[in-house]
Amino acid sequence: MVTASTFSDKPPSETPFKGLEVRCLQRRLLLETLAKEVPNGTIRFSSKVVSIDESEGHFKRLHLADGTILKTKVLIGCDGVNSVVAKWLGLQKPAFAGRSDVRGNAHFKSGHGFEPKFKQLVGKVGRLGFLPCDDE
Repeated sequence: MVTASTFSDKPPSETPFKGLEVRCLQRRLLLETLAKEVPNGTIRFSSKVVSIDESEGHFKRLHLADGTILKTKVLIGCDGVNSVVAKWLGLQKPAFAGRSDVRGNAHFKSGHGFEPKFKQLVGKVGRLGFLPCDDE
C-alpha cells in the first residue's frame, strides 16, 4: 500500500508537455461533482433522445426512446456522432479527419509506481500517451 503521495507537490495537470496543457480527468468524479449541484432525480443517464419539440416559454420537450416525454430548460447532449441534439441545434455532421482515439482510466489498488508526468510513446502507426492522476 502506498502511504506517501508523490502527487501532492504539483498536480500533473499543471505540468506542461511540449508547451501544451495536459489534464487528467476522471469521468466518474466529474459526473459526481456535477450531479451534487442539482436536485436528486434531475439527471437521467442512458436515455436515448429521439426528438426535441419546442414547448411553451424557454422549455423544450424531449421524446425518449422508451416513450417518456420530459420538459426541460437544460439538455446536455452526449449522444455521439449521430447526435439528435446536434441535429436539433443545426450543427453540421462531423467530418472524418483520418484520426481516432481511445481513452480510458485504470485503477491500481496497490499503487502503480509511475512518476507524476505525462508520458508519450510515438511509433510508425500511432502514438500513445498516459498521465497518472494519483498514486492509484
